[in-house]
Amino acid sequence: MTTHARGFLGSAALMVVALAALGGCRGTRSEDPPVHLQQNMDFQERGDAQEFNGFFADGRVMRKPPEGTVAVGLLKDDDHLYRGRNLDGTLADALPPAIKLDDKLLTRGEARYNIYCAPCHGQVGRGDGQATRRGGGMMPQPANLHLARLRPEPLGYFFNVISNGKGKMRSYKAQIPVEDRWAISAWVRTLQVSHDAKPGDAAAPAAAPSAPTAAPGAAPGPTPSAPKGATP
Repeated sequence: MTTHARGFLGSAALMVVALAALGGCRGTRSEDPPVHLQQNMDFQERGDAQEFNGFFADGRVMRKPPEGTVAVGLLKDDDHLYRGRNLDGTLADALPPAIKLDDKLLTRGEARYNIYCAPCHGQVGRGDGQATRRGGGMMPQPANLHLARLRPEPLGYFFNVISNGKGKMRSYKAQIPVEDRWAISAWVRTLQVSHDAKPGDAAAPAAAPSAPTAAPGAAPGPTPSAPKGATP
């Protein structure tokens, strides 16, 4: 047999062996785990929620975070903004520096108030909302925000009540973001101030601009004529 023939037969035999090996891997079952060349983090010590773990004395895989642990972004160390209090712990009577008092804030506060507060306290804050007039009313009655005892309360008082609740009123902290709670507090103060407002308290309309004055020595300009059909 020539060298060329031997080489051909050797290559053919290798191809047959390779095909047999590939065929043997297709559709067969094995009790052994497959070869995992790249481990990455596919196999690691971990536990699922509520799972038992004998490593810990209590057998629980879910561990309580160490005391004082704060999630990223949830430190909330600004007492004025998040709790409505000054550095000395008293209730603040001003908006936090991060919140600007403008028309946009009051518009937002009015809208949020009408959604969350007006059903009980009424649109103008007298404690006579729709919820108080149905099904026999509410006991105790929602607070009238114009009562003498509530009018002197600082702005932080209303923020604190919205955040933590008071009496039968439950906390709205979960439903209303902190900025909207301040907007509502500002709107409550607006309702209180407007309760005793008089017509003269409204801002006077802006005066119409006066006609330009001619420079000294300049010839007077032509007097504009009245439009057709106008009454002098």
